[in-house]
Amino acid sequence: MGKGNYFLEIQEHGLEPQARIRKPLIELSKRTGIPLVATNDAHYLKPDDARAHDLLLCIGSGKTVNDQNRLRYGTPNFYVRSPEEMWDIFGAELPGALQRTVEIAERCELKLPEGVNYLPNYPIPESEAGLSANDYFEKVVRVGYQTRKQSVWDLEFGRGEMSHTFSDYEQRLGHEIEVIKGMGYAGYFLIVWDFVKYAKEHGIPVGPGRGSSAGSLVAYCLGITDIDPLKYNLFFERFLNPERISMPDIDIDFCVRGRAEVINHVSKLYGRDSVCQIVTFGTLASRAAIKDVGRALDMPYSEVDRISKMIPPPVRGRNVSIEQAIQQVPELRKTMEQNEQVRDLIDLAQRLEGCARHVSVHAAGVVITPEPLQELIPIAVSAKDEVTTQYEMTDLEKVGVLKMDFLALNTLTIISDCLKSIKRVLNEEFAWAKISLNDEKTMQLFSEGRTDAIFQFESSGMQEICRKLRPNSIEDLSALNALYRPGPIDGGMVDDFILRHHGKKSVRYIAPEMKEILDSTNGVIVYQEQAMQLAQKLAGYTMAEADSLRKAMGKKNREEMARQEQKFISGAVARGIKQDKAQQIFSLMAQFADYGFPKAHSVAYAYLAFQTGYLKAHYPEHFYAAVLSNEVDDTAKVFRYTKEMRGQGIALLPPDVNESEVGFTALKGAIRYGLAAIKGIGLASVNAIMKAREQGPFRSLFDFTERLEDGAINKRVLEGLVCSGAFDSVKPSNVESNEWRARLYAVIDSALGRSARARRTRALGQDDLFGGQEGTAAVEVSLPNATAWTAIEMLTAEKKALGFYITGHPLDALSETISQLGATTSAELAQRDSGSRAVVAGLIRELQLKTTKKGDRFAIFRLEDQAGSVKCVLWPEPYRRNSSILMEEATILITGRAEISDEGAITLIAERVNALTEAVQQKARELVIRISGAQTNGGARCEAVKAILEGAAGDCDVFLEIVLDDMTVRVRAHPSLKVQGSAE
Repeated sequence: MGKGNYFLEIQEHGLEPQARIRKPLIELSKRTGIPLVATNDAHYLKPDDARAHDLLLCIGSGKTVNDQNRLRYGTPNFYVRSPEEMWDIFGAELPGALQRTVEIAERCELKLPEGVNYLPNYPIPESEAGLSANDYFEKVVRVGYQTRKQSVWDLEFGRGEMSHTFSDYEQRLGHEIEVIKGMGYAGYFLIVWDFVKYAKEHGIPVGPGRGSSAGSLVAYCLGITDIDPLKYNLFFERFLNPERISMPDIDIDFCVRGRAEVINHVSKLYGRDSVCQIVTFGTLASRAAIKDVGRALDMPYSEVDRISKMIPPPVRGRNVSIEQAIQQVPELRKTMEQNEQVRDLIDLAQRLEGCARHVSVHAAGVVITPEPLQELIPIAVSAKDEVTTQYEMTDLEKVGVLKMDFLALNTLTIISDCLKSIKRVLNEEFAWAKISLNDEKTMQLFSEGRTDAIFQFESSGMQEICRKLRPNSIEDLSALNALYRPGPIDGGMVDDFILRHHGKKSVRYIAPEMKEILDSTNGVIVYQEQAMQLAQKLAGYTMAEADSLRKAMGKKNREEMARQEQKFISGAVARGIKQDKAQQIFSLMAQFADYGFPKAHSVAYAYLAFQTGYLKAHYPEHFYAAVLSNEVDDTAKVFRYTKEMRGQGIALLPPDVNESEVGFTALKGAIRYGLAAIKGIGLASVNAIMKAREQGPFRSLFDFTERLEDGAINKRVLEGLVCSGAFDSVKPSNVESNEWRARLYAVIDSALGRSARARRTRALGQDDLFGGQEGTAAVEVSLPNATAWTAIEMLTAEKKALGFYITGHPLDALSETISQLGATTSAELAQRDSGSRAVVAGLIRELQLKTTKKGDRFAIFRLEDQAGSVKCVLWPEPYRRNSSILMEEATILITGRAEISDEGAITLIAERVNALTEAVQQKARELVIRISGAQTNGGARCEAVKAILEGAAGDCDVFLEIVLDDMTVRVRAHPSLKVQGSAE
């Protein structure tokens, strides 16, 4: 500030206040000598963006254009005006004010340094004060190498499983150490090593590796990763290329519960003013833009919703833009042509598509700087009062500050909980290094597709591919991890890989030298590292050069690709490969560049999948207990997992105030429901219950309420416990659960009131008539009679408390009715031929309403019965006829066609849907007689049936279904043959 650095700003947007103060501002400038500078406040680029900007203000404030009391700019002049426009406004009267904008700009000399990395200094321990960062780094790496040698490699050497010599490891380690020190990244590795070490020392589970960093032997020796890169042919240069200078990028997975503690450790170590999380901006995608603009324009919701659903769903995770939708969807184009309001809506939505809509905190990103954050980057405070960057991830990389991804991975929490359960119940310690990665029981689980709750392998598509491939090694699991993506699936790579795996398709190599590299993946280039190996072995590339080739192929830069092609062919020819074959090999590598996956990441995540698979195969009760504890809020998953474990003979026991722990607990052949999993019961209440239980088991509801501390429970907690059956263990043996729960529910208020009075009495130090508080506890309160809940009422209350049914199923009471309707069960569908007709009754679950590319609605849901559930699809035409009865938990009867894949995955294509009550009534109105074509006996059988019908005249229609060899013919009998009907 000071003289020469202070100005009076003057603007002209056509606003009355600006016109009013224009003359006083000029006079003030003349009187004080403070120079004027003419500017234009710009909030959008062009004048015709003004309306879109106004709508964006409405969207941000939750208002509509018709709201009088809202933020508005008033004129369309807040755009970037040209010098000519500014001169027209100010040039005649205030030319100096315009000239000063140039003078001020010329005085700005901000120079942002380029190519500088701002790494924090790792604090070397005082005991090692004489060592530089490079020396200390090498020391801890060498120590880590010896640890790995003793804990892993010596075991593998003893089992004859080592594929490399110790000399190979030492040579590779020395190379990596020198590259890392030479590139100035020793401090980076020390930073990561420190917080990973902190996590492990404090019992916080850490993932085995993520991304290309699993290809580093240094990272393995430091304990940053748990994947041996030599064992799996992983390359350091894929992670850190000395010929392509860029910051290392090590992302770490942590247990969900411990991630915040690790970040807190980093904040303490480097200073809270040097550590923060990274901002992310949510943008308006096509559908959201239409909905937001329609809302701001105050258009009817139904109309806007209809238009937005004309936008096709995302393709391979990428949203279809409005422009693409206009080209692809004739109905959208037609609607725009016929309706001016819709045309206006779409035009405005296009202008806002891609604009930032909201600000949030990145799920994983953390920045660590060597000096206070604000000295290097702009920062902000989030809605949760957290300090964040104002730059997004990509901009932070350009600035050169250190960013790390601290990811929360639920799988690590599940594995940790499972191992703790095994230790607590079975007193077994786990050492993964001692377990064979080709464990037969584990691989059988994968081969059978029993991979519900298995990391990366639980989708139905992946289960189907597992059944087709029948993996028998971690290398197979890694390949599946890499191949199960839209590109390889759509390109036929997965089917090709499986056929070759089983010897049903021959494997041919353009050059014999390729066999060594591609043999493990059946001749298919699955991994990026394989393309690098091919370049090295066939064309003489260094691994650093091969990584540059990989990157060039990924970016598809034509000039660079042409240069690389010439280099590859020359190198291959020099090594004895014919030019035409070298050309074919390069083309093959370029083709697979679209699909190639980093093997380091794939192997690391396959290892996690193996761990979860091993625990599920060998310790199912403990595994399921850990899974249910961590997935209890996802009702669909809980239903699927409990169905699977019951199929294995593992019972799910209801919660019990005297037996249940915080989470689900493993028993022999059973799992006990956890108290914290009951809806409405917080951890504080659970801890209070378990503390009171230390004095002995609860004898009754009143004993329970009186022994808990004041404020530990409330009415909602008691309702959840009663409805879930947590007090069933203290009921008399001659009382049924539905009566017992009803009686307890009726005295909840009384029990809470009595316990409150008892606590007040104890607080006053008063004894009761029976000689003190011991006498109070000894008095048992008899429960009043109450109307027993019906089975449906009890199950409904149970589901409300737990999120799903545990002691029965609503269809149990309808079993006879369903049987009378001729319905088959979901489990029996697997025995049908694909394409056969089926009738199935059940409850609608996981209802999803979707839209075809033509804008037609259809439904996908699961139909649940006592035997399980089946996926159902209701295409547009039957959906239109039956949409009114499609509701979550509706009880329906579906007539349709079962489609069964070779691997046994079933989909029921619904043709007709009836509410179950309607189906019963319909059954009473018609009689269906099925006759085999072979039994018609020239019409004699039909005549006999006719005689029977004539003797039972009524108003119920009769249908004959004649079953022929290749079809079933349904014929309505003559109206004179109607019979007496009955729902039975």
